[in-house]
This record gives sequence, structure tokens and C-alpha cells, in this order.
Amino acid sequence: MSAILVLLRTSPAARRFFGAQLQSSVGTGMGYVALVLVALERFHRPWAVALVLAADLAPAMALGPVLGGAADRLPRRACAVGADLVRAAAFLGIALCGDLAATLVLAAAAGAANGVFSAAVLSGLPDLTGERHAPAATSLYGALNTLGITAGPVLASALLLGGGVELALAANGLSFLVSALLLASVDLGRASGTGQRRAVFAAPAGVRRLAPGFARVMAGSAGAALFAGMANVAEPSFIRGDLAMPAAAFSIMVGLYGLGVAGGSLVGSTGGDASRLWPRFLAGVGALGVGYCLAGAAPAYMLALPGFALAGLGNGLLMVHARLLVPTMVGKDVRGRAFGTLDMATSWAFAAALGFAALAVGAAGGRATLLAAGAGTLVVWLACAVGSSPRLARRPAAEHGL
Repeated sequence: MSAILVLLRTSPAARRFFGAQLQSSVGTGMGYVALVLVALERFHRPWAVALVLAADLAPAMALGPVLGGAADRLPRRACAVGADLVRAAAFLGIALCGDLAATLVLAAAAGAANGVFSAAVLSGLPDLTGERHAPAATSLYGALNTLGITAGPVLASALLLGGGVELALAANGLSFLVSALLLASVDLGRASGTGQRRAVFAAPAGVRRLAPGFARVMAGSAGAALFAGMANVAEPSFIRGDLAMPAAAFSIMVGLYGLGVAGGSLVGSTGGDASRLWPRFLAGVGALGVGYCLAGAAPAYMLALPGFALAGLGNGLLMVHARLLVPTMVGKDVRGRAFGTLDMATSWAFAAALGFAALAVGAAGGRATLLAAGAGTLVVWLACAVGSSPRLARRPAAEHGL
């Protein structure tokens, strides 16, 4: 935490950036709830909800390295501001239009902009804050995202009572406009190197030439996302069915999990080289698995809560350290593609989890699915830990050019 406080105290640009990110993340939390509700209220079919959420996720699944490549080819500030403007237009458009096809197109546009924004920001944080403060910045970025997504639905409930789902969508759109205005004065740098001009169009070749250690981080992150997604689907059935608790108890559990994720993200502020970051990444994967196992085995609600908190802590740990490991393994000119590829892998894993878990919960129930998710995560931890090497240091940038 002290590194984060030093960063915010000494860097006005960092304060503007994180101020923009905080309010935008809260808007995103509101927007997610509103997007689900608008699909159900306007089109009156559960499949409409699935289609809208799939449209938001599909660009990262199909084009992750390409979207990330924009941050390797263009000034990152332009990418971030442009992505914010696209997201603002998309959510304001969804608030105004009542057509399903238009809603799907706008949701997909917002999803594509999410991919460009994330790659540009994560690649540009070292330029914004300096390499010394980059771990603290990455840690704070993850924590603010989690806190916003946790607090956003609470604020959305007030807007839904006062003005309906369209007001919540519009508020999210306006939050992106505010973010674009603040980020216009923030320098996120620009990738350098010979691969810059071909970054977007040669994404597959660029992915193949990333450092070998990156594949292990990507596989571990995707595996954890797969089983975390299964747990997310199982949790409502476990809390409401197996433990016979009311809906409010499920909300408390989700909030506690979110606080755990934020806490785990903040642990990454100390940074370090790959030999220090990799064990922390593994610790996050292990804590996620143990947490789900403890929660799933608990006979009562109060005994399950510590397990969910531990799982959230592990999730925050592994996510922030995956992001911190990427710059240690790839050159500056391909960071955008690396983050885009990581996003693509975890998006595919999470989408697959939704289908697997729906079948598992229907066949075996929430508790069994939650325990399976915990056990599966521990298998991922074991696969990552066996034969791992701390020597993941970045090779010369020339090796990563295209």
C-alpha cells in the first residue's frame, strides 16, 4: 500500500488516470446489471440475455491479439481515449434503441473497445508511472476495477428504482465520456521497434514468437478462469439450495469475494522480477482452489464465507501477477498483443465454463460443482508448478519484433 500512496502523492498524471478508472469501473458495474436487465425486459427471453453477454465477450474471444495489437501500432493514449468514446456511444445507444440486432451490434462494439482499452492501458502503465512505480500502478488498476464492479451494482439499484434501466445504461455511457476527457491529458507512451507497423496484421505470428514463459502464464490463467467460471455458476445454487439461505446471503458472499479480489490485487504493489512474481502467481492459483474446496465442503453458510474470501484473494493475486509477469517476458513493442492474447485465452475459458457448469449443476448440484471447480483449480496449480523455472526474464526486444 505504501508504494501506491507514494505514486498517487507524487504523480498528478497518475491521480487523473486512476480517478478516471475508478468512476469508469463503477459505471461498468452498473452497466453490467443494466445490460442483463435490458435484455430481459425488452426481449422477454433468457436467450436474449445470453446473446447480449456473448456479443460483449465475442470480440476478445475472436480477436484478442488483433485488438491488443492496436496498442502496439498506435499511440496508447489515442487507443484508450478512442475506446472510451466507442464504449460511451455504445451504451448510450443501447439506452436509446429497442431493437435486438442493434443491441447486439452495440454490445459487440463495446466488447471490442474493452479489448483495445485494456491492452493500451496495461501496456502503457510503465510509461505513465515509470518502471519503478509500474507494479503499484498495475496493482491499483486491478483493485479499482474490482471495487468498481462490486460497488456498481449497488449504485445501479438506486438508479433502477429512480429512473429505470435506461438511466443506468446512460450513466455508464457518461462515465466513459468522463474517462476519455481525463485520459486525454495522460501520456501512456507508444510502442517502439520494427514490429510496430505490422503489429495488428501479423498477430498470429507475433503470438508464436512470444517468450516461452508467457505460454505457461497464459495456460495457468485460462485454467483458473475455467474453474472460477464454473464456481460462479455453481454459487447461487450452492447458497440458495444446498445451504438454504436467502438471496441477501448470496449478495453478501459476492461482496466478500470481491473484497478478497481487491485485497489480492493490492498485494502486487511490491512488484519484483519474474523469479519473485511467478511464485506469487502460483500462490494465487493455489489459494483460489483451496478456497473453493473449503467453501464447497462447509456444512453451513458462515463456515463457507472464509473459503469464498480466500478464493477471492487468490483470484486477485493470480490476476495481478499475471499482468506483472507479461512485461518481464516480452518486449515493449509486443506488449499489447501479449495482453490481448491473455485476454482471449481467459475469455474462451470463461465462456466454456458457463456451458460446462450449467450441465454440472443440473446433474450434480451446486456443492458438487463447486468442489469440482476447487479440485480442478488445484490440478491447474500442480501443472503450473511442476517443472516451473523462475528464469522467465525478458529476452532482448529484438527477439520479439516482427
